[in-house]
Amino acid sequence: MTRPTSNALSPSSAHEAAIRALLLQGQHGGVSALAREYSVRREKIYEVRERAESAVAEAFVAREEPARGTRTLCFNEADIARTVIALRVATPSSIRDEVALLPIIYGTGWSYGKVQAVLVEAEKQAAERLRQVDLSPVKNVALDEMFSQGRPVFGGVDLDSGYLVLLDVCPSRSGAEWAEVLGALGEGQGLSPSVVVKDAGSGLAAGVGAAWPQAEERDDLFHAVYMVGKEAAHLERRAYKAIGTVENLGERLLRATTPAKRLALETELADANERMAQSIDRYDRFEALRRHLRRMLALTERGSGQLRSSSEVTEALTTVADSMQALGGSRVVKIATYLRNRAAGLGRYLDALQQHLDAAAKATGDREATAAVVRAYQASLEVYQGGPCWDRKARRDELKAAARHLLDATSHDPDRLQRAIALVIPILVARHRASSNIENLNSVLRPYLAVQKHAHQGFLNLFRFYWNTRNREWGRHKGTSAHETLTGERIPDWLTFLGYPPSRDAAAA
Repeated sequence: MTRPTSNALSPSSAHEAAIRALLLQGQHGGVSALAREYSVRREKIYEVRERAESAVAEAFVAREEPARGTRTLCFNEADIARTVIALRVATPSSIRDEVALLPIIYGTGWSYGKVQAVLVEAEKQAAERLRQVDLSPVKNVALDEMFSQGRPVFGGVDLDSGYLVLLDVCPSRSGAEWAEVLGALGEGQGLSPSVVVKDAGSGLAAGVGAAWPQAEERDDLFHAVYMVGKEAAHLERRAYKAIGTVENLGERLLRATTPAKRLALETELADANERMAQSIDRYDRFEALRRHLRRMLALTERGSGQLRSSSEVTEALTTVADSMQALGGSRVVKIATYLRNRAAGLGRYLDALQQHLDAAAKATGDREATAAVVRAYQASLEVYQGGPCWDRKARRDELKAAARHLLDATSHDPDRLQRAIALVIPILVARHRASSNIENLNSVLRPYLAVQKHAHQGFLNLFRFYWNTRNREWGRHKGTSAHETLTGERIPDWLTFLGYPPSRDAAAA
């Protein structure tokens, strides 16, 4: 038998051979028989059979219904770029983290260099967008500094809109450095606030005084309350430890079997009892001062709608500081010094607040109703804060009494009540005496800087852009961005605003 030498099939013959090859698949000698019949080599029969198998498989797969709950992901490199930028600022991810995540998300990856190039370009775009924002409407700012690998990072936030006006890594935290950074914001973007809330940093204070001499400087309530509360907890733990020591020695004394052991334990127990009494007394005295401090930092005395005066608060805090100084101990003395130096600054906000409340009372002609709203507002704050269990009933009772007083002061007139609340509550909400806003930002930023090992200005610009343009999910500005609150410009998608819109394929999907 002559072996066929041809390897060509006409289209019709190839179609027929492919179908027959599929039907004969698995039968011994089927391919050889077809090769002889069509006068071609067996390789040709294998080839047309494989093409037929692929065509059939593609036809049936294309007609399969997708599994329930699945979606087809359509994307291109523009969508991957959006993901790269979003991961960088929405999560504390390093570039290597992103390189590892992209194949999991998209089934394809980018190199380290390509991811880095996209981020560098996005950082440049963010810096340019931030420079274009007019900061002249900002009137109340909180300033603070944190550290990353020993390098200070200056932060500043608008207390009214939540807009992050400053996030710069600097070589030092000196007054000259602060003055240069703040002065640049004033010259370049018109930032010239009337109120600055800050902590006790001497460099920060010097920089504010040099850049914004007209601004009223208020000391931060957060640090004072935090320091005193932290020390009270420390003294409480020491007192409980001393009590535990006495209890342990008492149990050992009961188990003592010889006169010598009993005598030694009795001596040790006497000393421990003395230390316990001193620890408890020290804690009780400090805790009483802490409560007095918290009471004096409230807007009003409980049961009264009369706003405290700045001089009253300054005098009270100075007295608390003197009493703490008398307690002694390096930790307590340090807190006493801090309070004494900050006393005037902690009460300064009350002067401006009183002026605004006087204006509201004059506008309504209803000073009694204004004072009643202040009392009710303070009472609601205390209930919201919770406080110690032994004081919670008294707080709830005061809130009920304040509500009744407010109704009586407005003669149960809904219009009069609504007018008083509408005028006074916004004034109280915007009294600006704590830098909690910037402290919260610092706590959010720390994990990012820990992952990246150091503070890089390009990343800080991108993070600040994201922080300002993302829509907030909670709080009094829920559903808006800080950029919108400050400028009035709505931003549906912060990545599109940055210059990275989604692809048409992604939008269609």
